[in-house]
Amino acid sequence: MTIIEHLETNLGLIAEGWKNDSAVGDMLQVVRFADQPFKGASTYSTIGLSESRVLLPKGTYCRQEFIFAAWDNYLAAHVASFLLTFAEYVRGKQRPLLRGDVVGPSVPVIPGVTANSVYATNPVIFPETLACYDGDETPTVIVWLLPLMEAECSFVKEHGWDRFEDALENANPDLLLLNRPPII
Repeated sequence: MTIIEHLETNLGLIAEGWKNDSAVGDMLQVVRFADQPFKGASTYSTIGLSESRVLLPKGTYCRQEFIFAAWDNYLAAHVASFLLTFAEYVRGKQRPLLRGDVVGPSVPVIPGVTANSVYATNPVIFPETLACYDGDETPTVIVWLLPLMEAECSFVKEHGWDRFEDALENANPDLLLLNRPPII
């Protein structure tokens, strides 16, 4: 099974895809899965990020692909552009995103939204089998990027990811809404 087959087994068939046409020879792409994780929403995934291995703090290697989910009222091309740019940025750092890592705040994730940061976590609202692809000698971890508002980003940095995830569970916000009010 390939990484694409793994994603399609867990998320359905790829609806469309994007790549950076100016990056000759770069295998990095973003694909969209319709009606995932809910009807009227889309899940976007990188493909090709896992071509590079990254060193984990415990001294072992892994590969990563990122997923990002949003309601379909956000332009798919804007979400795909964000995810391509973000994946290129992380790849350039040559270190993995770990659970609880926050990147931001920066400019809005996509034009016209209040989310301006992302939070790396396990893809808990998706099928459990999505989380890791073992079709290679080095496993590929699927990292769910949650959109954060600036106050939430500050909270994670100040109080840690475990307290933030507790707050998420208690508030139960719509994590696919990029203009939602912050939970903090």
